[in-house]
Amino acid sequence: MRAAILSALLLGSEADYNETRAIQFAKFAGAAYCSSASLEAWDCGYKCDADVRSVSICHGETTTAYIGSWEGSGLVVFRGTITLESCIQDLKLWHTSTGWSECGNCKVHNGFLAEYNSLKTCVKDTLAELGFGLGSTIRTTGHSLGAAINNLALVDLSHDGWVVEESYDFGKPRTGDEAFAKFFNAEFKGRSWRVTHHKDPVPQVPIDQMIHDWHFEHVEPEIYYPSTVDQGYMVCTKDNRQSCIEQYYNIGTDLLLHGADHVNYMDVDTWPGGCKFFEESVV
Repeated sequence: MRAAILSALLLGSEADYNETRAIQFAKFAGAAYCSSASLEAWDCGYKCDADVRSVSICHGETTTAYIGSWEGSGLVVFRGTITLESCIQDLKLWHTSTGWSECGNCKVHNGFLAEYNSLKTCVKDTLAELGFGLGSTIRTTGHSLGAAINNLALVDLSHDGWVVEESYDFGKPRTGDEAFAKFFNAEFKGRSWRVTHHKDPVPQVPIDQMIHDWHFEHVEPEIYYPSTVDQGYMVCTKDNRQSCIEQYYNIGTDLLLHGADHVNYMDVDTWPGGCKFFEESVV
């Protein structure tokens, strides 16, 4: 199976996807679900095994982000769905969109944008306090709602002068319309990868087509894992995305039966499971 999957890989910048790095970024994304105290001490268990220093927490309207120093660059990690409030924000099927000047004539999910706006001042100030001001290189990640916020952060931080060096995100819902996806793909080609897993239902929302085409579209490339990491992956773009996670579109069934695919990425717990002090994690 692995050989068959790997044979489907596309050529070009997508081939620069680094699975080892993706596993590390999945640990960062999963660590965001651990308690603030364990993150600030960088003592959250196996998800905190990298040499990250000077961790600080930013609190948004319904979620959080943590910022630290890693490999000589700023590290920004956005936490995903954990409370009922953020779940509603994340899985809103009948979305509303809003224009966003950061990407020209594009529209983005207004709930995701509101959440990012509640975090961005703290994120930028904290980066500067850690010595990663304008012009500095940063690396970013996020899972679920945090992955959508991460997309918006990449555009905004890059626009303000930060240099996005590398970004992997996991289980991301659709963040914006076709114009947003086109802008993002051109801006971050070879630096950002969207990872999906089996029948995870979250990448299918907000629904792009039903009675009406809402024109929301995923960014590229998609790195699709139909099973565990050791079984291999496929790289998909708009031309072949029906071979990846978009072949599954029964949201109701997948929410009931495949929620586990959303909380396990790269064989990492992308939820409070696996945190060293599980009982003290955000629940």
